[in-house]
Amino acid sequence: MLILAYGLIIGSFVSLIGGGGAALYLGVLTSQLGLSPAIAVSTSLLVALPALFFGFLTQMRIKNVNFHVGNQMIIAAIPGIVIGTVSATYIPQHLYNWLVGIIFIVMGWLVLSKTWRKTAAPLTGAHQVWLARGFGLLSGLMVGIGGLSGGATTAAGLAILGLTTVSAAGTATYVLTAMSAISLIGHLFTSTFAWQAGWLLMLGAIIGAVITPLVIRRLDLNRVNRLLTPFLGLLIIYFGVKIFI
Repeated sequence: MLILAYGLIIGSFVSLIGGGGAALYLGVLTSQLGLSPAIAVSTSLLVALPALFFGFLTQMRIKNVNFHVGNQMIIAAIPGIVIGTVSATYIPQHLYNWLVGIIFIVMGWLVLSKTWRKTAAPLTGAHQVWLARGFGLLSGLMVGIGGLSGGATTAAGLAILGLTTVSAAGTATYVLTAMSAISLIGHLFTSTFAWQAGWLLMLGAIIGAVITPLVIRRLDLNRVNRLLTPFLGLLIIYFGVKIFI
């Protein structure tokens, strides 16, 4: 039951901010279930995808998904995943960590700065399209090179584009579902999975991912956005700083 509770917490967390659960899945799979890191990475994709998918269905049902922006990110993320996967063996891990850390800190600061700036209307037109594709390409590269690690970049990019934090989380769930499915297909041919080890974790994550958007919908969305925006920014900065420690 403890594993189920872990899954519930992680699923709620991922649905709340639109990503960032990869390290949590890996932590539970390695520390609580005793999987080796190599198997845990591929198994985390298997565990995460159903929760993301059912979370996306819930977000779509309550109209929290901006498909126009999400589709632009997915279009750019696909070649990013392919390029990242091919080039992963040629990039030193320490260099990749530094680049990701710097990107997280900068993007987290941009999200955090929205807290004390006047609320701006979402970007529209060609500027929005190209910026969304840029963030999608960046997220795809990070997924291809480092595994399931594009969630924070995706959520931050959507927030920077001007979406509310709630809408950004819903749209990020849609984008991450597509990216994770593509990445999982690649791992099916190259990796080993612990097919039965993570089923309780998966079940808990699905429940958390479905329930959380329904609960948030009943709250004051303006207040939720005021709380979640600085939280998301600080969390992304924390992920960036943690890489350097």
